[in-house]
Amino acid sequence: MSMSTLLDIGELRARAADESRTPAAGRPRAATLTLGADGDGLPAATELAALLPRVPVCGVRLAEPADLSSLPAHTIVRIVALLRECSSIGTPVTWSLIIGADQLGLIPRLDHLPAPETITVVRRGTAPAADWRSGRSFGLLYFRKGPTFLSVVDERPESCGRIVLDDPAPTEVFLRGLEGRSWSELTPTPDHAAAARDLVDRGLLLRLGDQCVTLPVHMRSWPLGAALLGGTLASAGKKKEE
Repeated sequence: MSMSTLLDIGELRARAADESRTPAAGRPRAATLTLGADGDGLPAATELAALLPRVPVCGVRLAEPADLSSLPAHTIVRIVALLRECSSIGTPVTWSLIIGADQLGLIPRLDHLPAPETITVVRRGTAPAADWRSGRSFGLLYFRKGPTFLSVVDERPESCGRIVLDDPAPTEVFLRGLEGRSWSELTPTPDHAAAARDLVDRGLLLRLGDQCVTLPVHMRSWPLGAALLGGTLASAGKKKEE
């Protein structure tokens, strides 16, 4: 088994700043980026999205479980934003989840994101990670950018299908929320506040106390076709052998 080099966010930034290195396409993906669980050790989602294409890694690992029962809300939304961004880029994530018994309703809001290795419910023990829907279904909740609009596809059974955002206020709230922000930052006007409440009601924006984060994954490319093609070829090969 090959060994993977461990990188922290400081080393990743340093490598990205070194313009004399091999172009990204020629770099081996042998490094695993390890991130701390505290807010200070977590990069902004937009920064991570800019760094990873420049310094490709074989995966991202959260060093500590994401304890939603004890972490402050501003750290939780940053973790959610990072998981979402890794999913958008196609970078595997290794992480574990701790959640309070009163927070179980958050799982169907989050399980379009990369599945955790373990789920622990406080004072109840381990919950089955197999119930995490992204492990069984690809593309549950994502958006694509058009020239003057956002197209959101929501394939979760309890949700509303396809949504087009083309009015300024909801579009601005949606895009600002990608980073994870306070409610007051997202709602500078009554129109923005109304748009934010609507996005929360639709399950597209997660609000935890005074903190919010946009949930749909930015679908930059569509790997499903390749997966289907691979499955078709494998099936054809199996039939030929039979």
